Amino acid sequence: MNNTPIFLMPVKIGGGEMELRHFRIAVDSIKNQTDTNWLLVMVEDYSNDKRVYDSIDKIKEDLKDKLHVIYSDKNYGTGAARNKGILYAKEIGAPFILYNDSDDVSHPRRLELTRKAFDADETVNVVYSSFDVIDENGNLVSEDKLALPIKEIIDGHKVDIVEGENAWINIVTKKKYTNLTSCTAVRTSLAAEELFPPLSASEDCHTWMRYGAHPGKFVFLREIKGDYRICTGVASRSRSNISEFYDMLYRTDSDGFEQALKLAKKYGTMGGWNENDLRAAFHVRLALNLLHSGKENYCKQSLSLAQGISKEKTLEYIDQLYCEPEFKARMKMLISQ
Repeated sequence: MNNTPIFLMPVKIGGGEMELRHFRIAVDSIKNQTDTNWLLVMVEDYSNDKRVYDSIDKIKEDLKDKLHVIYSDKNYGTGAARNKGILYAKEIGAPFILYNDSDDVSHPRRLELTRKAFDADETVNVVYSSFDVIDENGNLVSEDKLALPIKEIIDGHKVDIVEGENAWINIVTKKKYTNLTSCTAVRTSLAAEELFPPLSASEDCHTWMRYGAHPGKFVFLREIKGDYRICTGVASRSRSNISEFYDMLYRTDSDGFEQALKLAKKYGTMGGWNENDLRAAFHVRLALNLLHSGKENYCKQSLSLAQGISKEKTLEYIDQLYCEPEFKARMKMLISQ
């Protein structure tokens, strides 16, 4: 095995000048790493503008053998595109993978500190950090202007941080979504075993649950933050581009939980929980995320599943959530309807 990790970047952009500028900034953030032992693997997922391919050619001239590009014959979606890069990383023996979307920005010390965390403890599977939200011009977006689901993730990096062993328990019962893809790194062996579902909505959350159900640790880097780009007026890139997003999210997250549960029972990473209580807690947590997103019908559906297991436990898990009192009150009201 070599000692060169890969930055994995799926590329599916329209080719507009602003998107191309963000793409180049994302690449530059990798080029400017303090640890220079890296390979950038782009998976070009059939962009529909020649300027994208021209831009990649220019990046090739700049990075030379530090760039490897995988071209797709059609658009496969973000999850499938990442999987192509993961399998390539396994093929060349890369020790770990740092995910980086084509418009997000890595901190200059990201690779340096990630490598240090992996090298310090062979049981570490996942290394991640928090992030700031930036707009199309690179300006910091204040937290009071963030959509609730995004603010909730950032708040989750301040209290009861997901780290250590049995990380999936905290994810499914309290946090739901905690590690932004472009701030997450994973050992290649685990990434190849737990590939992304071939979707473009909540495929990352599905994967983090399964990562966390394996024996091993999550490490949270407190020293750095990445930059997550959301352009003005767009609450989420996935949400803005995919019809029926929340139906897909509900089904994808539920399937991810059930798959992680099977892994946890296999590996003994249940963290002292029994299956039914954990399932109820998961659906309560998912219900809060859906309520934050204004999707009360899906929230009610998830609460109904939790209540079907135990109304008493459902109320208990609602009380344990990290959220404003009005959200807890609304969830309890939905249960009583």
